[in-house]
Amino acid sequence: MIQSRTSLQFQRSIHSTRQLLLRNSATLREIQKPQKYTFQQIYETKIEKARQDCVSEIKKFDGSSFLLSKFYPGFLQDAYLGIKAFNIELSKISLGFQPGASSKSERFNDMKFAFWEEQIDKCEMLEQDPNSPKVLTGEPATTLLSDSIRNGVNINLEALRQMVKSHQYFLKNESKKGFDNVEKVCSFGEGTNSQVNYAIQSALLSPSLKEFSNFSIRLLELPESNDIRNNLSDISAHLGQATSVCSFVIALKYFVDTKGQLMLPLDILIKNKIPQEDVLRLIKNGQTDTPEVKDALKNAVFETCTTANDHILTARSKFDSLKQQINNVVKNSNDTELMSHFKTFNHGVPDCLFLPFMNGIPTILYLERLEKYDFDVLNPNLKFKEWRLAWRAFRSHHGRFF
Repeated sequence: MIQSRTSLQFQRSIHSTRQLLLRNSATLREIQKPQKYTFQQIYETKIEKARQDCVSEIKKFDGSSFLLSKFYPGFLQDAYLGIKAFNIELSKISLGFQPGASSKSERFNDMKFAFWEEQIDKCEMLEQDPNSPKVLTGEPATTLLSDSIRNGVNINLEALRQMVKSHQYFLKNESKKGFDNVEKVCSFGEGTNSQVNYAIQSALLSPSLKEFSNFSIRLLELPESNDIRNNLSDISAHLGQATSVCSFVIALKYFVDTKGQLMLPLDILIKNKIPQEDVLRLIKNGQTDTPEVKDALKNAVFETCTTANDHILTARSKFDSLKQQINNVVKNSNDTELMSHFKTFNHGVPDCLFLPFMNGIPTILYLERLEKYDFDVLNPNLKFKEWRLAWRAFRSHHGRFF
């Protein structure tokens, strides 16, 4: 009797265990069942990944640009990040050269530049047919740019192409023999950093942005706004050239340590009678037995940076003229809607006209610090990050000055 009762309990236990296993097995199959994602979900995931990759690159190689990106509205963040990341990718090729590289290495670099030109072509195809299926280029920078085009943002593809050509020209010429004069450095700046400013300005003036850009577009379309259009372009050009001149001064030690090259204009080196071997040792070791060499380097840096400062001063002068021109054109337009919008802007200058000029602030701050330390580019205080950038950028944006 006891044995039959025990057997019955055992059978019930087995039955309960079997039922539990069946339920768990069904749950497990449900969990392991692959989830189905819509194309839109996959597309948005890739865009988010591209955005994170671009932010990571900009933080690593151009931290000041990441900080300045916070002044852009959310709907233009991707365009800004894409343009900045695109220039960084090109800089990795052109500035990452090795002197005396083999012809095979040079052909490989040509292939890299050709790749980026193909990326631009893909963006252009999308621009010509916005209703085409959603196609991503595969690279984070151009993925963000192609998505921006699809969202109606103007992306100046010609500016991007000019950036590719300028970096490629530098790699084949100046990277081997240096810059003949400071004008060549400015020319490189016009083809790179100035083009970045042009591209950002174009994005900011997208008609699809409506309330954000309507005032500026209507203003620039007026026949009497020709001087305003010219000044906008000139200011971006001068700031871009100043940025490039200053960048090569900042990277002086990098080029000496990694390439064994002194990337200051040759005519200035000759004028100051700088013995390159002694200067290379000074920059590498941070000290020299001959004070004359250090003084000669200071003089060369001062002369080079004077050109950058001249571009900054010219840009400021043109910006003062620009503010007055905007004021005059609006008042003489007899357009009540234009005048009502004009009164809402900081000092009469809308964001979509001013934001690209903020790219010059890091250069201005570095020149101020360099002057403070008597143009001693090896001064250890110049190695620290510029803590004033956030505050200066805020004041610049609010007060409309740079």
